[in-house]
Amino acid sequence: MSTPRTLTLPDGVRPVTLDTDRGSFATLQAVPDVGTPLGTVLLVPGWTGSKEDFTPLVDHLARFGWRAVAVDQRGQFETPGPADPSAYTLAELALDVVAMSKELGGYSQLVGHSFGGLVAREAVLADPSVFSTVTLLCSGPGGFSDEAKVQALQMLAFGLDNLPIEQVYDLKLEHDSKDPRYVAPATEIAAFLRKRFTGNVPASLAEITKRLIDAEDRTEQLAESGVRVQVAYGESDDGWPLAVQDRMARILGVKPQVIADAGHSPAIDQPAATARILVDFFHDR
Repeated sequence: MSTPRTLTLPDGVRPVTLDTDRGSFATLQAVPDVGTPLGTVLLVPGWTGSKEDFTPLVDHLARFGWRAVAVDQRGQFETPGPADPSAYTLAELALDVVAMSKELGGYSQLVGHSFGGLVAREAVLADPSVFSTVTLLCSGPGGFSDEAKVQALQMLAFGLDNLPIEQVYDLKLEHDSKDPRYVAPATEIAAFLRKRFTGNVPASLAEITKRLIDAEDRTEQLAESGVRVQVAYGESDDGWPLAVQDRMARILGVKPQVIADAGHSPAIDQPAATARILVDFFHDR
């Protein structure tokens, strides 16, 4: 989960509903102040995240001349979704992203953060023709293998299947606050984090949590997709082990890009540097 530093939108970043043939999606969008955009960057957030995870990055990408669109996936925060768990397979989420790219004109530069990277990969495999590139940002090849993380995710998924989501959030917050690295956010940010978590469709968050355990490694298929791939992560990313991300990059035939002074949320920690790494990749043909 990414924690925003501020909830104030930069000038030029605005909420827009994106209507597609697979439903409507809440987004934050920005376009360059002058001239025609160089193209579209489509940003997909991760587990317990939202479009707000990309707010400063959307602003920086627009300054570089790109139209930037950060989304809430189906059932995530401000995008509605059904209560049926079968609606939240990676395949279904991926088809949503394909539909978004088509609605935005196709040929999107696709960026998937954390769990969003798994969705982005599946979207490229579903229809590589509508993506120019894909960036796996602080993401991995499949579900987690670390036993402690798997156990924590299993407990959370069980809670989401059996308890009110508000109670699950309280239990999660109690668990997280015991970590010696935990820093309590400002009151306004803490209220947003609660609103965001409890705004998820419970079935959506439960199924996404399960996918972080059982997602299949499809790195080799992605390498054969014909879509250019970038692997990037913060130097202190604590999601997938860096060695795992490095191995994924080797299979994909790319060198991982390391974002200095950033953790698992470089779009918030270092938005300018993250934007530079992305746009350099977009232009490198």
